[in-house]
Amino acid sequence: MIATRRADETDGPTWVGVLDLDEDGPVVGVAGAVEDSHCLARVLVRKHRAPLGFVTLSPQPVETLAERARAAASVTLAEALASHAMGDGRPGPDQGAATDWTAQTICPSHFPPSEEVGVTVAIPTRNRAGLLRDCLQTLMQVSYAPLEILVVDNAPSDESTRDLVVELARSDPRVTYACEPYPGASAARNHALASARYEIVALTDDDVLVDPGWVSAIVAAFTADPEVTCVTGLVAPSALDNPFQRYFEGRYPSQGMLIPLRYDMSTHRPSSSLYPFAAGLFGRSANMAVRRGPAQRIGGFDTLLGAGARCHGGEDLDFFVRLLLDGGRICFMPSALIWHRHRDDADALRQAVYVYGYGLGAYLSKHLSNTDLQRALIVHAMHQAGLQASRMKAASQSSQMGVTSNKYVLSEARGFLAGVLGYRVARRRPASPLSVK
Repeated sequence: MIATRRADETDGPTWVGVLDLDEDGPVVGVAGAVEDSHCLARVLVRKHRAPLGFVTLSPQPVETLAERARAAASVTLAEALASHAMGDGRPGPDQGAATDWTAQTICPSHFPPSEEVGVTVAIPTRNRAGLLRDCLQTLMQVSYAPLEILVVDNAPSDESTRDLVVELARSDPRVTYACEPYPGASAARNHALASARYEIVALTDDDVLVDPGWVSAIVAAFTADPEVTCVTGLVAPSALDNPFQRYFEGRYPSQGMLIPLRYDMSTHRPSSSLYPFAAGLFGRSANMAVRRGPAQRIGGFDTLLGAGARCHGGEDLDFFVRLLLDGGRICFMPSALIWHRHRDDADALRQAVYVYGYGLGAYLSKHLSNTDLQRALIVHAMHQAGLQASRMKAASQSSQMGVTSNKYVLSEARGFLAGVLGYRVARRRPASPLSVK
């Protein structure tokens, strides 16, 4: 989407907010009010709670921010507004199934009835009670029912997570606790799949803030298409206060085509020869939901991959590919919105990009025996390398780091190479009982 000003045209913090066009109200801050230190405002514009895109403008004067954001959206998001208006209505009897699916998913005002479908929200966590509290407080504001909020304490070294869950459960019995002793977010997610109360299991992380309509949007995607086995959604930054957060967002951007999309291996597949192996096409593990049966049929998440595991990351890339190759269907649902807390200091960012690189390398190493992937990499390797270099350059520009950003590029590259070798080594070691093939 086009913004009124680029975030790299000025130095300083960028405030993040939300504007609902159909509500006569102000721009609402995701992580607090506008401060004098904020140089820009990045506003997610929604219609009927459906995300249309972002506009970037000056936050001052605050009194006219909503008015100015509406004016900017009418120009820069005109195409998205028109597209939403065309899809904002139920199809007539002479319209086909594809149009019917679009009409049921593009706008929350036309979501199909859920018929009281139960949902378990699972949050793997380890020793981060402060972040977890904020995440749980947003989940406790979700009014969808029936809902289970399951905290999976992963190989904890203290009782802080359990104590927090016990505290919050006193006021909200939907909040429940489980402990998975084997380390790694993938093991924790597999624990959730095994113990969840409901068939639909929504997965997120402890460093996110959940939009109140998140669960309803997930259920709508499953209800509109019974063949959907996995739903992903929009992951947007909750703050862009410093260069480290802006680099992370530039490198792994949340923006894209904010329309519902489906992916499978038959009728809903892009023409790219890298499909379905292209990294980042389907979404992220911080915002995904699955039908428990199909997820368990493919063995759940690979416990060698993911945060806290031997290979650090890549578990979502691997899961999506295995699900599709098994005949599953993934739906990207923009209205299923969460806000992610990007890394906000140099060491955390360096570790994050190393882990992302490591996970990508490990994921490719695991699937390199697939002949389709081999052929695609031979043909498109240079193009993909150029694409990644372009994204790294954009991240450097948006963060205003200049040559300082090179150390993050190198860290990610080192992680990638380590991941390619690391997965092969990890597979030779004794596996966890929760590991997949």
